[in-house]
Formats: sequence, C-alpha cells, structure tokens
Amino acid sequence: MAVQTLYEVHTLKSGNWAVDSTYPDRDTAIDVAKSLHGEKQFQAVKVIKDTFDEATGNGKEIVVFDTSSKVSRDKTPPAPEQPAAAAAAPARPSTARGSKGKNTKGDYAMAIKVTLLLVLILGGGLGTIYLLHYAGGSFQKLF
Repeated sequence: MAVQTLYEVHTLKSGNWAVDSTYPDRDTAIDVAKSLHGEKQFQAVKVIKDTFDEATGNGKEIVVFDTSSKVSRDKTPPAPEQPAAAAAAPARPSTARGSKGKNTKGDYAMAIKVTLLLVLILGGGLGTIYLLHYAGGSFQKLF
C-alpha cells in the first residue's frame, strides 16, 4: 500500500472556505492558487498538501501556500501614521470598478477612443460621398 498525496486549492469567499480543485502536482496547484488570487474574486486562497497512508489509515494536512495572512492583516487597526495621511488626502470610495457614479481614467480613455472612431467613420463616409458626387459630375462631362 502506498502513500497518496494530493494538493487541494481552497478559496475564501464571504467568510467561507471551499475546495476549488485538487492536483497531484504541488507546482500546478500553487500556480492555480496564484492565478485565482490574482483575479481578485476571492478574499484569500491557500494550497493544502493532503497525504494519506493506506497502510496505517493516517492522514496529514500541511498548508504549503496561503494568502489568508494578508486578510487578517487587513483587519488590524491602522497605524498612527495612517490617520494623518488620510486626513491630508481625500478619501476614495471603496466601490467596485464599473459601479454607478465612478469614473476612472480607463473610462475616459475608452470614451475618447470611441469618439475618435466615430469621427473617423463619419469623416470617411462623408468624404466618400463627396468623392462619388465629384466623380459623377466629372463622368457626366466626359460623356
């Protein structure tokens, strides 16, 4: 009988941990966990090495990658330097991207791009109409 090893990727959302996926390879599991953490849809992500010895019936779990320590640090009260800095700078709303009333640089850049594209299309269309009209008049003079 052999020792079985699996790496479980756990995700924390709304205060609840859930097993997202399992992998036989440590590096793959950690890569997936980093990718999930980078997506910012979970509060935290961790990888647990789960070993089970069939001969003895004993199991063992070891955390090999964990981002939840950052979650607990975020909940600590701010240091004395932070309130002074917060008073000097205006508070930013903590709304999600794309929520109503919030304009970001990306939104302005997209609006400018769309406006320029529409002007280009309109100018091209009017230019084509003008050229066809002018060319039509020239052809009438030839015949």
